[in-house]
Amino acid sequence: MAEKIIVMTGGTSGFGAITSKKLLQEPGTHLILGNRNKRIEGAEHLPLNLKSVRSVKEFSSAVISTIENKKIDVLICNAGISIPTVDTKTEDGFETTFAVNHLAHFLLIDLLKQNLADTTKIILTTSGTHNPDEGSRVAPPKHANIYWLAYPEKDETLDEKDKINAERAYASSKLCNLLTARYINTLTGNWEGIAYDPGPTPGTGLTQNLGIVRRILWKLFSISFLRKRVFPKSNSIEDAGKALADIALGKISIPAGKEYAALRAGKMTFPLPSELAQKDEVMEKVWNDSKEILNL
Repeated sequence: MAEKIIVMTGGTSGFGAITSKKLLQEPGTHLILGNRNKRIEGAEHLPLNLKSVRSVKEFSSAVISTIENKKIDVLICNAGISIPTVDTKTEDGFETTFAVNHLAHFLLIDLLKQNLADTTKIILTTSGTHNPDEGSRVAPPKHANIYWLAYPEKDETLDEKDKINAERAYASSKLCNLLTARYINTLTGNWEGIAYDPGPTPGTGLTQNLGIVRRILWKLFSISFLRKRVFPKSNSIEDAGKALADIALGKISIPAGKEYAALRAGKMTFPLPSELAQKDEVMEKVWNDSKEILNL
């Protein structure tokens, strides 16, 4: 059986750990995980700190050395964070949430592009928070301006409340993930860009950098009857992880003309993304400005 090479971020905790284990159940899978400490038995682990451009470059080089002349069949950009402020910066000077969730993954895709197979699936984890019509409890994006998101002190739309700005930073980063997946599908070749939305998935580590009350509630809501009562469209960690693995393995097919796959109450749906996410001029500017800000 031919070896299937899968490279993944965010594969050692939350629903990503479930995804990793599901992928490893498939014979012939060579799973390469970028991470800092946790381990998944059966996977190959390479150091990766998404808060650092230098680390992303080192990880990419390590992946290329590891696979030698082989090609990557699936690239899963799943790691993500949410922090309660837009005032923290990475070592490269970017706002932290945006740097980790969007810029680091955009850079990773670019650095590995010569090592992707002709039919590689490139999956970026997005979120329904990108869409104000979803009715999320998270403040939705006001724009997709790469420079304002990377340098919030320049953003003319900032709110007076840190909490609102932090929520928008997260939602905006997920909007950019979706727009990146869309743009990939316009490129010459047969790469498939997919934006996967796991829906509300209580119990993941997404709130680990937020206040203790929100962390406790997020953990409590992972209890099935509470989760379904408070978040009717939510999913268990197991369901979210399995769905991502099924997309990666081709067990869930994305309909022609679609790139947004949203898990809702355990069922995969393929809705239209937000109005902003559908604008081609926004998509193109996000792609071009992301390249520019990263000097690609």
